[in-house]
Amino acid sequence: MTDVRSPLAEPAQPPRFTNLQLRIMTAAVGIPLILAVTWLGGWWFAITCGAIALLASIEFGHGWLFPSLPISRAGPQLTTFSLPAVMVAGAHGDTRFIGAGLVFALLSAGAGYLPIRAVGPRKPWRVLAWCIVYIGIGVVSLVLIRDLSEGREWFLLALLPVFAVDTGAYATGRTIGRHKLAPRISPKKTWEGAIGGYVAGVVAFLAANSLLSTGHGTTTMAPFALAMPILAQAGDLLESGMKRRMGVKDASGLLPGHGGFMDRLDSIVLVAPAFYVFLRLAVL
Repeated sequence: MTDVRSPLAEPAQPPRFTNLQLRIMTAAVGIPLILAVTWLGGWWFAITCGAIALLASIEFGHGWLFPSLPISRAGPQLTTFSLPAVMVAGAHGDTRFIGAGLVFALLSAGAGYLPIRAVGPRKPWRVLAWCIVYIGIGVVSLVLIRDLSEGREWFLLALLPVFAVDTGAYATGRTIGRHKLAPRISPKKTWEGAIGGYVAGVVAFLAANSLLSTGHGTTTMAPFALAMPILAQAGDLLESGMKRRMGVKDASGLLPGHGGFMDRLDSIVLVAPAFYVFLRLAVL
């Protein structure tokens, strides 16, 4: 007798790569690319940031408006979510692009929050307004930082300590974490992890400031060193809360092993604008 088996009875095939392997492979491509465009600066950096803003904006719109659809199918319905990318890339040539983006965010908020439906459903306009503020301002700040004198050093000083906060929080939380930080938002985060991330971030920021030879000592940079880990972890919690409201685990699968671009920008979107303002007001 022929042995006929249901396809459902076949054992599941193991994944081709583990999550850790995917993370390493993605980082092996992404980190050299970021370092290369950071070194080049100019339009290379601005256009790369614009592309990142575009993909993150599509994830943002997809999560709030079409979470049940594959992102590839939702993408064509999110063409207006290219506006943050235009603002980000265009700011390198003319900072008035930022003002124009914020004006459009204000108009979108009016269309979304006023009790009228003159331009169709209100929710997409609300989502677009917050996308311009959240993604647009967060990423355009990186362009503004890189365009400063000694911009390479300032950009790396904005970015690298944030990685230390994430790593310190993860390692400490996994090792000694017991007390939940915000169980309704992110059940795995602990107070012990938050403290470990804070200490790692402060030390990493001051060490990076010295290694990068910014020309500004600990006394000048200490206020932001003390604030930066709080901003980074607040950004992480903010994005976790949004994903919980959206009903998704990751913003997308566009970065294998890492989730989506929103998942990688979560801490940066609060740190970068604050760092740019700090530099302009207290350092430069």
